[in-house]
Amino acid sequence: MNIARPSRAYWICQLTGWSLYGAFNTVIFAAALRHHLALTAINVLSNCAFGAFYTHRYRRLVHARGWLRLSLLALLPRMVAASIALGALLETTGLLVSRVSMPVELWKPPEPIGIIIYLFNFSVVFFAWQLIYFGVHLFDRSRRLELERWQLQAAAQASELRYLKAQINPHFLFNCLNSLRALIAEDPQRAQSMVTRLASMLRGALGTAHDQLVPLERELEIVRDYLELEGIRFESRLQARFDVAPESHGVMVPPMLVQMLVENGIKHGIGQLVEGGEIAVSARIVTEQLELEVCNSTAAVSHPTEGEGIGLANARDRLSVLFGGRAALGLEQGVDRFIARVRIPLSP
Repeated sequence: MNIARPSRAYWICQLTGWSLYGAFNTVIFAAALRHHLALTAINVLSNCAFGAFYTHRYRRLVHARGWLRLSLLALLPRMVAASIALGALLETTGLLVSRVSMPVELWKPPEPIGIIIYLFNFSVVFFAWQLIYFGVHLFDRSRRLELERWQLQAAAQASELRYLKAQINPHFLFNCLNSLRALIAEDPQRAQSMVTRLASMLRGALGTAHDQLVPLERELEIVRDYLELEGIRFESRLQARFDVAPESHGVMVPPMLVQMLVENGIKHGIGQLVEGGEIAVSARIVTEQLELEVCNSTAAVSHPTEGEGIGLANARDRLSVLFGGRAALGLEQGVDRFIARVRIPLSP
């Protein structure tokens, strides 16, 4: 049987509590028995000492029986029974001490009503002791369970984010390599330039592999590299425009989020148009939120708002994990354009 050693706080509370109880009783009985102060002091001190001893032994019983793992409802009948038992034990001890310490001529057998009153008083004291002791432990257990719950939730979120990132990077890399493959046969010199851009972009992307959030400015650097890379393939068919408010540069966003939206716009929008088109990235802060838009030229109904595939679904999942309901990704299909709007709170 392994019983936890009492903490320093336990001993401080135990000694302080019983000392205050003794001081209170001394004041009460000294006023009534002012001619027998010595006998009063002996009785009060013995009650306090035995009370502290009995509650300490009772603590061992509580730990040995595993009562600290019980709910308050399950504890109540045990607390009542223990209060009566401890009260009877302390009253018996007090009677014995009084009989031994008191002169024979002053000793009087206690009246039944007196025994009942003392038993009730002692039981109330022990019940109060238990309320404090179990209350402290129940509060501590609740706090530890809440902490464990948050730790498990954080671990689950981190695991989910790692999984979502693992989905993004191969998908993104595959698209880039596919574009490079097509360009090698057509224009080897441009393919070399594309490899340089790809290396720069991958260096930036991999640098955020372990980050849950990155500044928007850093994310836009990867986006610009990506657009330069796609510009080699699309030439004049791809026009890019940025309208980013300076105060939004430092706002934290999920890494590769904007790049994915831009890539999605090029693949499903501009890439489907013979004449090409424009992709525009804008960002501003409105009412303590970052409002980010990625708008691209598109043919009518070329961007389905449902069944949107891994990219947009992944973006929604990451926003939900990181910000809960405080962030959102909305899609708007126009006659000749498609808009992805992201709302992100300024503080995670």
